[in-house]
Amino acid sequence: MNEKKYNLEYLERQLHNLSKLVEINRIINSTLDMARLFTIIMEIIKEIMETEASTLFLYDERTNELVFKVALGEAGDKLQEKYRVKMGQGIAGWVARERKGVYVNDVYADDRFDPNFDKQTGFTTRAIICVPLLYKGKLLGVIQAINPINRPAFTDDDMNLFMAFADQAVLAVQNAIFFEHAIEEARMRHELESARSIQHSLHPAISEDYGPCKVAARYLPAREVGGEFYELSYQKNTVHIALCDVHNKGVPGALNASLVNGIIKSLMNVYGNAVSQVFINTLQIAREHNIQTLSLFYGMINVHSSTLTFMNTGEAYPILVRDGIARYLRFSYTRNSKKIVVTLKPDDMFIIVTDGIVNCKNRSARLFGLKQVMDTCCRYNEPSDCIDGLINQVKEFMQGLSQREDISVIAVKIQ
Repeated sequence: MNEKKYNLEYLERQLHNLSKLVEINRIINSTLDMARLFTIIMEIIKEIMETEASTLFLYDERTNELVFKVALGEAGDKLQEKYRVKMGQGIAGWVARERKGVYVNDVYADDRFDPNFDKQTGFTTRAIICVPLLYKGKLLGVIQAINPINRPAFTDDDMNLFMAFADQAVLAVQNAIFFEHAIEEARMRHELESARSIQHSLHPAISEDYGPCKVAARYLPAREVGGEFYELSYQKNTVHIALCDVHNKGVPGALNASLVNGIIKSLMNVYGNAVSQVFINTLQIAREHNIQTLSLFYGMINVHSSTLTFMNTGEAYPILVRDGIARYLRFSYTRNSKKIVVTLKPDDMFIIVTDGIVNCKNRSARLFGLKQVMDTCCRYNEPSDCIDGLINQVKEFMQGLSQREDISVIAVKIQ
C-alpha cells in the first residue's frame, strides 16, 4: 500500500512539474529583453526548485569568466554587473569548465565551494544545485538554485527537473542574445551612417580655381568611419589649407572632427593670415576638449608673394612638385619649431596626403610608401588629374584589399 502511495505521489509530482515546465516555457519565451528575462528566470528557478535563492551567470568568451548580473530599477530594464567568477572557481566555475551539472548538499564540506560570496553578502549557503546552459554544445552560462525549502536536501529528481528547465531557459537566453546583438548591430549601423553623414560634410570633393590657383581635393573613406577632414578656403588672395585627423573612429571621431573643424574656422576669422596662431591655438583648444591625439597640417598660400607658409605635426605628408621633380617638405612641429615658409614658382604643384595613403598595404604586406606617392605625383600636371591618378594607383596596388585607414589628398597648382 505504501509503495502504491509513493508511486502515486511521485507520478502526481512529475505531472505537476511537467505542467509547470509547459507554463514556464511560455513565460520565459514571452520576452527578448535580457534584463527582464534574467529576472524571470531567477524567480522561476526559486519557484520550481523551491529554494531560497537563485543565480544566473553568463559566460564571457573574451575573458573566459562567468558574469553575474542583476536587474536594476522598478522596471528591471537594465543589468548591472555584480561580480565575476573565473573558470573553475567555485561550484559554478567547476560546472562551467566541466560542462555538467552537480548538486552538493553540504557545500562547506566540498573543496569546490568558494565561500567568498557568503563572506561578502552575509548569506549562508548550505546546498547548491548547478547546471550549465549549453546551446548546441556552446557554453552560454550557468544557473544555480541555492538552499532547498521544506526538505533537507537536493535529489536526483531535482537534478532531472533542473536540467529540463535549463534546456528551456537556454533557448530563451540564446534568443535574447541574438536579439540584443541584432539591436546593437542596428544601432552601430545607424551610428556609422550618422558619422558618415557628418564626415561627408567635411570632405566635399573640390576641383575649382581659387583665384590664380587651381585646387582639387578628394577623400577616400575606409571601412570604418574615422575622424579625418580637410578645410579649404580662399580669402583675401590667400588659399587656406587645413588637413586634420583626430584619430578616432565612428561617431566620436566624426563629432570630434566636426568640433575641430569649427575651431579652425573660428580661429581663421580671428587671426586671419597668422598661421602659427591658428595652428597652435587649434591644438591647445582641442586638448582642452580632451582631444589628445590630434594631427594637424595648417598652411596658407599667398598668391601675391608666391609663398607657402605652414606648420605640421607630421602625420600629413606635404610634397612640392617642381619641374617634374617631387620634394618631400620634411618639417614637423615641435614646441620650439617655427612656421615654415617656402617660395613658390609658376607651375609648381603642392600636394598633401594623409598617412592612410602612405601606409596602404598590398597582399604581400608591402607598403605603398611615400616614394611611390611622390613618383606618381610627378606624372601629372593638373591637380585633379594628379589626385585621380594617385587614388587609382593606390587601388591597383592594394589588389582588391580594403583600406584600413581613411585617405585624403589635396593638390594646389600655382599659375
